[in-house]
Amino acid sequence: MQISAQQVQRVLEKTSRAEAAAELAHPVHSVEELAEKYGVEPNDVERFSNRAAHAGEDPYREQRITELAQKVMTGAYEVAPEQVVDMAERRAIADRSRLL
Repeated sequence: MQISAQQVQRVLEKTSRAEAAAELAHPVHSVEELAEKYGVEPNDVERFSNRAAHAGEDPYREQRITELAQKVMTGAYEVAPEQVVDMAERRAIADRSRLL
């Protein structure tokens, strides 16, 4: 028996909707609840939340983005193979953690 790409897509969409509904049905109201829900330490949640909240306040972000865009457009931007592997590993870990 073969499963078509459309059938797989329908299952993924239904699963995503079911997960979203479950999230809305059981919202978290504190850092402690969030940490318990995802099985992490409350201190880690607070630390990363604070880091994310302050990330928008980086006064040099715009300048770094402009410099990066110029490097990409001129062909001067190079990525080391080790950086690609590191990013792929981090992405795989993030993807797996979503499934838990």
